[in-house]
Amino acid sequence: MIENVMGAEPEMRDPVLLCGAYFGLNTYRHRLFEPGGWELKRPDHPEHVRRQTKMGRRRKPDEMGIYVGNFIGVDDAKEDLGVPWMSREGIRECIPPAYTEYVGKAFLEQLH
Repeated sequence: MIENVMGAEPEMRDPVLLCGAYFGLNTYRHRLFEPGGWELKRPDHPEHVRRQTKMGRRRKPDEMGIYVGNFIGVDDAKEDLGVPWMSREGIRECIPPAYTEYVGKAFLEQLH
């Protein structure tokens, strides 16, 4: 499995987009996944109906967080991404556990 950010799409072979909204997260955090030798189902990409927080500001309850760079609201990010153990540095780079669980379950289903 190869995971990458949206800018890498031209270099990938038919990647599958995962979006935080699909998993009920308070962030869109798009990531691309390219499975090697097995199939990963493309989930429906939910419409982005909630505004994203402006850079440098704390996420409001009706907004989706953007957790890149030196973002504000580490505690919100930990909750929004499901990573209570992570530091700011880890959060900036992380793949939310919900994405990993989705990919892992799909892989295990194909082993049987």
